[in-house]
Amino acid sequence: MNQRRPFLTTVVQMLMLGLVFFVVGFSWRDVRASGWNPAGVRTALLAIPDRMQMLMEQPKPVEDKLRVRETYQEVMSTIIDRFYPPASTLATMVVKTPTNSLAGDKAVQQPSLDRKQLTYMAVRGVLAALDDPFTGFLDPSDYKKMREENDGNFVGIGAQLWTNKQGQVFVKEPLPGCPAIKAGIKKGDVILKVDGQSVGGKDIDEVVKMIRGPENTRVSLVIARGKELKPLNFSIKRQVVEYRMVEHEMVDKQDGIGWLLLRQFNSKADEQMDQALTDLENHKMKALILDLRDNPGGLLESAVEIGSRFIPKGGPVVIIKERGGQTSKLEVDPTRQDHKQYPLVVLVNEMSASASEIVAGAIKDTHSGTLIGTTTFGKGRVQTIVPLPGDSAVRITTAKYLTPDGHDIHKDRITKKGGIHPDIEVKALEDPPEDADENTDRLKYDPQMQKAVAVLKQKLASVSSGKVQAMR
Repeated sequence: MNQRRPFLTTVVQMLMLGLVFFVVGFSWRDVRASGWNPAGVRTALLAIPDRMQMLMEQPKPVEDKLRVRETYQEVMSTIIDRFYPPASTLATMVVKTPTNSLAGDKAVQQPSLDRKQLTYMAVRGVLAALDDPFTGFLDPSDYKKMREENDGNFVGIGAQLWTNKQGQVFVKEPLPGCPAIKAGIKKGDVILKVDGQSVGGKDIDEVVKMIRGPENTRVSLVIARGKELKPLNFSIKRQVVEYRMVEHEMVDKQDGIGWLLLRQFNSKADEQMDQALTDLENHKMKALILDLRDNPGGLLESAVEIGSRFIPKGGPVVIIKERGGQTSKLEVDPTRQDHKQYPLVVLVNEMSASASEIVAGAIKDTHSGTLIGTTTFGKGRVQTIVPLPGDSAVRITTAKYLTPDGHDIHKDRITKKGGIHPDIEVKALEDPPEDADENTDRLKYDPQMQKAVAVLKQKLASVSSGKVQAMR
């Protein structure tokens, strides 16, 4: 018994010492804030029970997560079970399932809300609260369409659509060798109906969804064409279309000036550009016009690949600034520099955006070419695609990009200032004649192209001894 007393005494002393350390540690911030004033120290010690109770009442992060999930499920179930939707809501988000409703002795068929569509709308609402036009939700159909465009293959008729000033969807260009052009669809054709359904009031993405469908099925189009008095009808078989990102030709054979149009930056864009440059070189190209007008952008990787073909080694194509402020430089890929450096002009306009601006900005900052046209769109933000269950995805702005000289070209939403300003400003012809054919009259009705040719002729005149140089 006597031997156990020292042991118990030691244990008690250790517990008391631990309690003292706990009290001091727990109230250290309050005690230090009191300036070691005796009254302040006493107040800090008396506040310990209240502070411990507050700590115990704070929900744990895991509990918070569970509560958020439970709240969402509760709200969703309440809406599904009790909300009486107006007809306008039902028209867009119902699945017809039988439910019983008291109406005398009769069971009435009423539509019920679609839980999946409600979830999609909830996600869209959360993302809309971020006030970022480039962050958004992609339902399975939208996500599939985006992947097809990035891969360069899709099932459709092969026609690039656009919207005119009247809000009508029209054929900006039927792609060479595709079902649309084979069926007789022409540039400028206004789409009135798809499979008998009017497209009036629908945006361009809705019309695209209506036209696309399973391979080897047919889609009927009713179109209005120029001075034709009656609408024209077409039945076109959908096929796998390889979207040609690049178009090229020699616009001035005498002086050796080539023209290369890039429609979008996808996974096949650089490969197609490599082939186009080779073909232009086989036709004795001496100078190049890179046309990025109306190019909405695309993959960041594609922008770095293509930018590497035109700017010198040893510098970045673009600088990425992450959310936390860290920056990384995406350097020139030397393996892409397998063609000569020609005198270069880049055509841009207000619809040249994102990846187009990365390439145009790198060329301008490194003095690798001359920019001609109008100020670009001004999108200097990078989006990351995060796949979600059910073949949907979310597109989130995760970083911003800067040009090699560190310029942030993102357009300010208040001042509307931003974008890349061309070295030489030339506006496009607002109203070219209706019968103008840009393919055969490319120079005749395109003042920006005319200026590009004139600038390149001056550069070629400055080349001595026939030596090809990249000149600004």
